[in-house]
Amino acid sequence: PPEPALAVSGGGKDFASKDWSGNDFSGRKDLAGKDFSGCIARGTKFDGADLRGARFFKADLFEATFDGANLSGASLEGAALKKTSLRNAVLVEAYISDSIDEAGDFTGADFTDALMPGIVQKRLCENRGDLGAANPKTGVTTAESLMCP
Repeated sequence: PPEPALAVSGGGKDFASKDWSGNDFSGRKDLAGKDFSGCIARGTKFDGADLRGARFFKADLFEATFDGANLSGASLEGAALKKTSLRNAVLVEAYISDSIDEAGDFTGADFTDALMPGIVQKRLCENRGDLGAANPKTGVTTAESLMCP
């Protein structure tokens, strides 16, 4: 019988459940909608990549960098984000869970309309010292995008 169709985030499972540690996906424009679920991407570079709608569900992203990446509409739910850099990343309407607390650098990250638990948003506003910078692409500060008081 034919293989079942894969329609995960519109991009198939080509990156899911594989070890991409140490790889460099920087600047890639062909990663929108791709599925990285359950992958191991420790120390992997996604700087400046187009990752709109990509899925990183339960991915191990320890020390990965997404500096300047477009993660709009991406799913980071359950991803291990310890020491992950999101400097100047665009995370508009992204899906985020409490692991975002462990991320390293938020400077200039835009979380406008991102979906995250309210308690997580509150903790970020109260505990992070890197929320004042504006995102160079959107002009919105991290604090504004998180609706910090």
